Amino acid sequence: MKVTLDEVAARAGVSLATVSRVLGRRGAVAESTRAKVLEAMSELGYSRSTLLHDAPRRLVAVSAPGNPEHWQVQVCTRVAKALQDHDLLVTRPLVETDPEPLQTAVDAGAVALVTTTMTSLNTEIPCIRVDEQSATEEAGRPGSGGADVIAARLDLGGGMTTAFEHLRAIGHRRIGLICNDSGELAVQLVRRFLAEHPARNLGLNLEDWISRVPKSFSGGSRAVLELKDATCTAVIVQSALQLHGALHGLRNRHLQVPRDMSVVGFGDSPTMKFTGPPATVLGLDVEGLSNALIAATLQTLRISTTGLPSVPPVFRPRLVARTSTTAARQ
Repeated sequence: MKVTLDEVAARAGVSLATVSRVLGRRGAVAESTRAKVLEAMSELGYSRSTLLHDAPRRLVAVSAPGNPEHWQVQVCTRVAKALQDHDLLVTRPLVETDPEPLQTAVDAGAVALVTTTMTSLNTEIPCIRVDEQSATEEAGRPGSGGADVIAARLDLGGGMTTAFEHLRAIGHRRIGLICNDSGELAVQLVRRFLAEHPARNLGLNLEDWISRVPKSFSGGSRAVLELKDATCTAVIVQSALQLHGALHGLRNRHLQVPRDMSVVGFGDSPTMKFTGPPATVLGLDVEGLSNALIAATLQTLRISTTGLPSVPPVFRPRLVARTSTTAARQ
């Protein structure tokens, strides 16, 4: 039967984090504690890849959530390349959907997880991630000993306000939201949509203007028509797949964008310039987010001695205005 890290920690009388530090050869661990962990491993017959255990290069998991957004993949790709340039080994398990790939990486010797997910994963190793600006849960900073290290925050509320201001300026009041039917990012977008909507104080049921659908072409196509029937004149769309589906659904009903419905996407990608018409989007600072995660990782692993700010940097989505939005029809 496979021996788990939980069993090693219980036998040694220490925490999982301490076992992880001993295995990863990182952080300050008293020699007596290290000896207890190694003794427990020996008694229980715990083993791992000796190649990875003795390797001078450390292993880091760099992971996007399952079914990620384009910007999350971009950030993870940049982070992985930068960490490899610092002579770290990188593995790319998916997180959130299935815990097994990440656990396999931990068992193989991963000393840290770097991810663009906005969910606390309760990992045995430091989890270096992004969060929503208004999140209040406690989390660590590099060197603080916390399991979650918040390297950057996304100002989703500010981004939603920017989209609303743009749409209000051109006459839209009945603004809807198409978002994924699961995932922390969708939860945060809905919360911010309800908090920032220009009609929030008018006694309307804004839930009627939210369509939670799978992250798919067909989901976007169905959702936009539901919101059109709910008399929305503009929509904010979470994913590129949903946005492409929304444009297709409107065309199939012989409606035009932006004449009959203005559309704003969340997150930019190369395809957004070539939709019909080119999509107005809330763009994210991929380079800035990547650099923040890289810096926090190097600091956490004590590769870099450069101090980080006590407050994580905040990144507010910026509006990239193209031709999928126009003045509301009177």
